[in-house]
Amino acid sequence: MNASVIAGRPPSSSSGPSGAEPSNIATRVSALAERFKEFRTSPRPEVVTDTAVQRWLLELDELGKLVTEGSAADLGPHAASVDNLKLAARTATEKLLQLPWLSAETQRGLQGYLERNPAYRQIGPYRFSSDWMSKCEADWRNVLTPWVNRPELKALEIGSFEGRSAIWLLENVLTHPESRIVCADLFDGPYAKVFDENIAATGQAHRVEKLVGPSGHVLRRLPPEPVFDFIYVDGSHRPFDVLEDAVLSWRLLRPNGLMVFDDYGMAGAQLAAFANIDRPDIGIDAFLSAAAHQLEVVLKGFQIIVRKKT
Repeated sequence: MNASVIAGRPPSSSSGPSGAEPSNIATRVSALAERFKEFRTSPRPEVVTDTAVQRWLLELDELGKLVTEGSAADLGPHAASVDNLKLAARTATEKLLQLPWLSAETQRGLQGYLERNPAYRQIGPYRFSSDWMSKCEADWRNVLTPWVNRPELKALEIGSFEGRSAIWLLENVLTHPESRIVCADLFDGPYAKVFDENIAATGQAHRVEKLVGPSGHVLRRLPPEPVFDFIYVDGSHRPFDVLEDAVLSWRLLRPNGLMVFDDYGMAGAQLAAFANIDRPDIGIDAFLSAAAHQLEVVLKGFQIIVRKKT
């Protein structure tokens, strides 16, 4: 996930449920993203002025009134929900608050935006700051339906964040009491506590194992045996890290097992041309090429799903 105000590719069609044209919303998001890019590129008092930041914040507030769940989805897969846009906006706002030369008035305005837009939204017994699951839910249902409630099914997730995808698997696929999921993540920020609380709220924490640390380390500590039916690669987005995660976890995948790579289409889903953006697709393509004779591509879109040949 990119830390700047970014979203999906602009749409070219119908208006959202609120009546606001998605193309207009996309233009506004893109303009805010480009402005924030300028702030990050030249973080100097003569560029990032109080007036510039206050105007950016005003437009951000106005955008928030226009965006609905439907219009956010129209922006593309990287803005699947209002939550994702709010998370990106909060992250950008927090970065601007770190600039020491901004006036007390501007800092109060930025802090006020954060207070008006809470970091988390309660969804049933869970709380999440973002929604990266909705964009892939239909594809996962289509591919994973044959595995629902299968005994002793085992999944590995590389990159768990607040537990949203792990919870989806527990509630929709890993429903048999003998099924298990292993979640590998750094678990080193505030999200780690949210993950624990969310998993506890499922009532299935006993079927979840946490592996704490960099994936390149924890995967090497696992016995090199094919014990997983499903592996979700969604950790670091750096190409080499993605390639390493794929290679290290491929040996752990059973024949006919599925491996899912997230964010394959991330580079093409930006509204602002940020420099040095992570490119997970480069690492994924390298793996697909190297292991071509060992796999079958099941789906290729924003995500890549492959099946391991027997």
